[in-house]
Amino acid sequence: WVHPVHEVLEWTGPGAPGPTVAAPGVQLDHHPDPGKSRGQYLALLELSVREDPADDRNAHYLGREYLYHRRWDDCIAALERHLALPSATWADERAASMRYIARAWLQKGDPETARGWLFRAIAQAPHLREPWMDMAGLLYGQEEWDGVLYFTGRALEIRERPLSYICEAEPWGPLPHDLRCQAYFHTGRKDLALEEARKALALAPEDQRLAGNVELLSG
Repeated sequence: WVHPVHEVLEWTGPGAPGPTVAAPGVQLDHHPDPGKSRGQYLALLELSVREDPADDRNAHYLGREYLYHRRWDDCIAALERHLALPSATWADERAASMRYIARAWLQKGDPETARGWLFRAIAQAPHLREPWMDMAGLLYGQEEWDGVLYFTGRALEIRERPLSYICEAEPWGPLPHDLRCQAYFHTGRKDLALEEARKALALAPEDQRLAGNVELLSG
C-alpha cells in the first residue's frame, strides 16, 4: 500500500503486473466508518502531495478536499496544478477538476469565469452527465431558462451510467427533470412542466416537494 491517505496497491514484484480482469455485475461499496473523524484527510493529502508531487490522483483529491473546506483559492491552485501534470490524462477526472474549479469561482462571486470552466469540462468529457448538469445548475441560478432546457436535455441524452467513482447520484436522479419542470413553468409551458414534474416524481416517489409540484401543475 502507498500514500498516507486514499491508499492504493502498488506492484512490487518482478516485471510488470499481470493482466486485469473485469467482473461485470459485481459492485464494491466503500462505506466510511461513522465513528471515525475525517478531519485528518486534508493534512494527510497535503503530505501525500509533498511526498509524491507527480501523483495526479492525490493532486486531484487535494484540490477537491480544499473545495470541501471552502478554501476556494487553494482549491483553484491545486486543481490547476493537477490539470498541468503530464500524467493527468483521464478525461473524467480532468473534467471533475474543471467542475470543482468552476464551483470555487462561483463561490468567489465570478459566475462568468465559472461558466468558462464548465464549458471546458463539457468539452473534456461530453460523455458524462455531471458537467452538463453543473452548467444547467449555474444557468438555473441566473434564470436563463432556455439554457437550462438545453443543458439538461443534453445530459438526459446520456443513457449509460458510468461505473467510476466520478459518477454522482444527482444527475441520475430526479434533478434533470426537476430543473426542466421549473424552466418550462417559468416560460409559460405548463403542460410540458407537468410532464417533467411527473418524470421527476417517478424517480423519487417519496419526495413531498416533487409530489407537490405535480399536484400544483395538475390543478
